[in-house]
Amino acid sequence: MTLRIAVVEFTGRGGMIHYAFQLCRALAEAGVAVVLYTDQSYELEAMEAPFRVVKLLRLWDSKPLEGPHGRRWQRLRRIGRGLRYYREWWRLVVRLRRDRPDVVQLGDIRFPGDLVFLWLLRFSGLRLVDICHNVEPFRLAGRAAGGFRASRRIRWLYRQIYKCFERVFVHYSGNRERFIAVYGNEPRRVVAIPHGNETLFSELRGAGESAAKLRLELEFPPEAKTVLLFGTLSWYKGADLLLAAFSKLHRAVPEARLVYAGYPLEDFDLAGLRREVERRGLVEKVRIVPRYIENSEVAAWMELATVAVFPYREISQSGALLVALTFGVPSVVTRVGAMTEAVTNGETALLVRPDDPDELAQALARLLTDEELRLRLGAAARRYALGTASWKAVAARLHREYLNLCAPEEIHSDLPRARLEQR
Repeated sequence: MTLRIAVVEFTGRGGMIHYAFQLCRALAEAGVAVVLYTDQSYELEAMEAPFRVVKLLRLWDSKPLEGPHGRRWQRLRRIGRGLRYYREWWRLVVRLRRDRPDVVQLGDIRFPGDLVFLWLLRFSGLRLVDICHNVEPFRLAGRAAGGFRASRRIRWLYRQIYKCFERVFVHYSGNRERFIAVYGNEPRRVVAIPHGNETLFSELRGAGESAAKLRLELEFPPEAKTVLLFGTLSWYKGADLLLAAFSKLHRAVPEARLVYAGYPLEDFDLAGLRREVERRGLVEKVRIVPRYIENSEVAAWMELATVAVFPYREISQSGALLVALTFGVPSVVTRVGAMTEAVTNGETALLVRPDDPDELAQALARLLTDEELRLRLGAAARRYALGTASWKAVAARLHREYLNLCAPEEIHSDLPRARLEQR
């Protein structure tokens, strides 16, 4: 009997679909029959896959090439997108009820209103599991924009949401403990797994994309040592703290250059960051690339980076960090969330306190001036990414859990279609 898994990822572009693709591929290679349900703007169309992709959802590009528009336009757009989003949720429910996989695996639950559709799936007799990337939901609008703090009402709603799942998978044991503390789920239903690596970007590398090309575009001299903050830009990423640290660092390491590369979310004050760069007199040494970094470019950005930096104020875990580890880029990481489980201080990265520009500047200076340390950390980071964080290891853990959930007589993938639809 072959287990049938439906993997749902609403976003067809960006880090979540990269995660879903690599997991689906690993599950398929482990002998699972996988179907990925995603958006019609699925950006990995050209990739060969040992699983089926159903481009069912008609949503929107969450990371267009240009940055966000004014706030009034954003509010109007948010209303329209909300209506569209729940229309597509209904279409997904209808399709999953028809296809009836053994397990339906979802990712981050974006909004409290998703609870209605999860109830519909659950009451249809479908077995639901979730991979929770953020223990508390990320807030894009309102007073808490750019953070992961939820009100008492929102937390109550998410407690009802997570009761719909027979298993909730979180990355690393620290996030598991926090999840149980926040939502009160039965410990046996919450399972810690590693976050998979990002070898996908080596496969997606575009012809002609290189660190040398980026260096020319950024107008960096050959001797420049690049500090890179990579990934979507948001308040919680600590871009302002990094700039404060760099203003101290560049005096000690004159060849240092700083790059922010990523799509700015609605909460991110891009204009304010640019003004602060000018105020500190760092226009010649700081570059801001406020756009979605295409898959074909990612490997080149990693090669450009002398050091990757993750000065996050708060986070559960970081896919961008796994990109750096996979490419063997030495990193400086703040001690927040499960970041201290993803890296080991002095072995695979340097860890610093959050909200401390002085310590951040010292760690960056240490790496930029010690090539032997950079090489050692980078090599160890890559070994971790290809070993403990391999997708094969992640898929094996999930496969075991799914088999435990499904009694052998309930695994029905090789039954005739008519019998599946009658079940």
